[in-house]
Amino acid sequence: MAVVTISRHFGAGGHTLGQMLCERFDFRLADASVVDRLARNAKLSPDWLNAMEKEASSPLLSMISTLVSGGIFYKHPGSPAEKDDRQKYIAFLTQIFTAMANEGGYVIVGRGAQFVLKGHPKAIHVLLVADYESRVSFLMGQHKISRSDAEKTIRAREKERTALASRLFEENIDDASLYQIVLNTGTMPYDWVVDTVSELVTRFMERE
Repeated sequence: MAVVTISRHFGAGGHTLGQMLCERFDFRLADASVVDRLARNAKLSPDWLNAMEKEASSPLLSMISTLVSGGIFYKHPGSPAEKDDRQKYIAFLTQIFTAMANEGGYVIVGRGAQFVLKGHPKAIHVLLVADYESRVSFLMGQHKISRSDAEKTIRAREKERTALASRLFEENIDDASLYQIVLNTGTMPYDWVVDTVSELVTRFMERE
């Protein structure tokens, strides 16, 4: 069985695609909340990663070496403590994502799975992109939120997404060569997107 990783411009419908693929193929969904829960169960708190993402996405925090907020310690980029946390977290992601890929039957949304599973024979890597207006409209319709809230969410999450790739994996998350398929959900009906990725998954598994 295959494993599918989904990266997306926030608001391009990556989580929705993951849910629909799981329903169609009876796969299991592993999104950021699932991965973070597994990390906590393994006594490896992902709070430092969330702090690092926020620090990288904030002009103010990037100028401050340390700060305590809400009980979370924000480390200065490149500090020995952060490097140690980074190595531990990458090792953890490698362990769980490789196990999922070896077993097959998972859809992994986000958390850098395309980097960890780069070159894995069972992995299909998908990138969803969309123009800004399409993403705003998608979030407003999908989550029933205002335009202002949708725009704020997209700005914040896109900065965090870029930070995760550059700070944790030292990679460009939008490098098209990382993916088997890149789809623009702003220029095609969403059911076409689901059908296209489903066809790829089906053909991939047929060759096993």
